[in-house]
Amino acid sequence: MNTTVLEAKLKRHKISYSNENGKIVIGKHKTDLATIIGLIILPIAAGIGICLMMILNNIDFSGANSGRIIAGIIFFFGTGFFYFSRLRSKKQANDNLKTLDHKVIKVKNEFGEFTFDSTNIEDFEFSVEQIDEETFEGNLYLVDHEQRRHQILGFDDETEQYVLNDLKWFIEFFMTHVGLPLS
Repeated sequence: MNTTVLEAKLKRHKISYSNENGKIVIGKHKTDLATIIGLIILPIAAGIGICLMMILNNIDFSGANSGRIIAGIIFFFGTGFFYFSRLRSKKQANDNLKTLDHKVIKVKNEFGEFTFDSTNIEDFEFSVEQIDEETFEGNLYLVDHEQRRHQILGFDDETEQYVLNDLKWFIEFFMTHVGLPLS
C-alpha cells in the first residue's frame, strides 16, 4: 500500500512516525523546540519579567498606565499557558504507539498491546471540538467489538473543514489498510 499521502498528512500535523521495512510506526508527538521557546517560554518569561520589574521598582498598580501593564501581563501569561495546554493535549493524543503492519493495526497503550484487523474492528469514530476562536481539535478512534475506543490520532488546525477532511481521509485509509469495506 502506498503510504506517501499518509506520511505527508502526519508530517503536516507534526505527528512523529517512522517507516520501517514497510511498517508505519506512529508514535510520540514531535516536540518542536521553536514552538516551545517562542510560544510558551518567552511569553511566560515576559510576563514574569514585567511583574518583577514592577515589584522591584515599586511601581504603583493603580497608576494611569497600570491597566495596560496588567493587561499585557495577563496576555503574556495567557498566551504561554494556552499554547502549553495545546501542546500537552496533542502530546497525550499521540502518545500511544501505533504500528501499521500488513492488514493490521497494532496499538500499544497503558492498558496493554492490541492487534486489530478486519475481524475485530467494529468501526472508526472521530470527534471535532473547537478549542478557541480559530483552532479546532480532531481525534480519531478505533472502536473494537467490545465497544472500547482506542485513540489512533489527535491533531488541530485553524479550519474545521480541514480537520474534518483529514479525519475522514484517515478513516478511509485505515479501513482500506485493514480490509474493511468503505461505507
